[in-house]
Amino acid sequence: MAISFLNSIDLTTNQLLNAAIQNLPSDPGSGVEGQIYFNTNANELKVYAGGSWKSISGDITSVTSATTNQLTVANPLTSPALSIVTGSIANGATNLVTSDVIFDYVASIAGGLVDSVTTGDANTIVIGGTAANPTVAAKTAAVSDGGQDLATGGQIFTFVTDFGYGTVTSVTAGTGMTQTGTATVNPTLNVIGGSGITANANDIQVDATVIRTTGAQTIAGVKTFSDQVVVPLTPTDAVNAASKGYVLSQIGGVGGFRGGYNASTNAPALSGGSNVAMALGDFFVVSVAGNNGGYFNDLEPGDFIFADAAIAANSDPNVSSYTVVIADENIAGAGATDGATIKGVTGFSSASFAVTSNGFTTIKNDGVVLGTQTSGAYVETFSTGTGLDGTGTGEGSTPTVTLDFSELTQAAGELFIMLTDGEGLPKRSTAAQAAGVLNGESTFAATITATGTVTHSLGTKDVIVQLYDTVTFDTVFADVDRTSNSVVTITFGATPTNSIRVLVQKIG
Repeated sequence: MAISFLNSIDLTTNQLLNAAIQNLPSDPGSGVEGQIYFNTNANELKVYAGGSWKSISGDITSVTSATTNQLTVANPLTSPALSIVTGSIANGATNLVTSDVIFDYVASIAGGLVDSVTTGDANTIVIGGTAANPTVAAKTAAVSDGGQDLATGGQIFTFVTDFGYGTVTSVTAGTGMTQTGTATVNPTLNVIGGSGITANANDIQVDATVIRTTGAQTIAGVKTFSDQVVVPLTPTDAVNAASKGYVLSQIGGVGGFRGGYNASTNAPALSGGSNVAMALGDFFVVSVAGNNGGYFNDLEPGDFIFADAAIAANSDPNVSSYTVVIADENIAGAGATDGATIKGVTGFSSASFAVTSNGFTTIKNDGVVLGTQTSGAYVETFSTGTGLDGTGTGEGSTPTVTLDFSELTQAAGELFIMLTDGEGLPKRSTAAQAAGVLNGESTFAATITATGTVTHSLGTKDVIVQLYDTVTFDTVFADVDRTSNSVVTITFGATPTNSIRVLVQKIG
């Protein structure tokens, strides 16, 4: 915001130092005679004269041509008009020529301008005729070792046939192959299809039976079989393949994991007339605690249930058909760290702890008696002193503490002072601000280094603000905005070189 001067300024012959004329991108809508400004788009200094804005940055007074035979200038002193001088093509002429004149000139030259034609490669091109009407022909010769001449198709054919290379005239299939199509034009050779062999476009396939009359049958590499491969029931050597029956006989009773078991709802059914089938060694892992209505003893998540023998489906097995393995019955212990603590079964005092069915343990309200079941410092109750209201009623309570301003005394602190409502100040003020009000002062001073706000807390906009340079002690001018009854905003057009002292005085 610019400083408003409501009357003319008389510098009384003093200099206006380091001043800049008002910068605008275009002419203002109106002006007064003699008003000036700088046009930032045209980079011109302009003055309002005779009812319009005129440039006073200098102008061209006349235009002349340095090459009058190519460019002419009309009205050189007022509104210069430039014209190009054109003419015909002539030897030594300096005038400009249009493209049409050039085209007509070239087209009018009879016989062309070619006066001779030569070849860059005499081995392949022959030049004949005259210089004005030359002929060009390719130079050919028979194919020879190191020859540089071109060769015709006939010469190449003769060379190839004379050299001993012939043309395939027919194809005959040999042993194990068959030939189809025209033998002299486009013959096709295939593997002969026979007993157990079929020839396809990309491979050779055999049927389900391949018999080798002598020696061992060897199949190298990885093979894929589309049907069953039959091997002897019992292998006779460590490297022999094993049949499915032999494998099952070796792993019988090992069993497998069948999934999770809900011991509360018996799912999947291990008892009753709808039980699931189990093989010897099959097992379930308990996922939900329970005893299946008393069928099992109490089970916890992580316990194992094994089948002692094969159990048929829907056979209503006895509980003796199963073996239950408890996952963990270690007694929990204490340790200095989590890693050094033994995890396992433990018990808790019902007077102090609450435990859910999943084993989650929490301390009850008032479950632990401080100082009796614990050690170390703690706060059981507390009381408030002067200026505060509220008390702690005991362990587990949530007290509320408030300020009692009726009991506060006026006392200046290093950082702030607390005052009662009758002093007309906020409950928290700086010591200097509070002291000013208490002492009846109406002035304030502060030092700033750049544009910013100054909080004077004088409680009114009726204030006089003066600025001075803290180094030169000269009075300086800036935009001053009375933002509120407590704050003024100081705005500089450019950051001051030195710190600025701000003096605020309350009026009335």
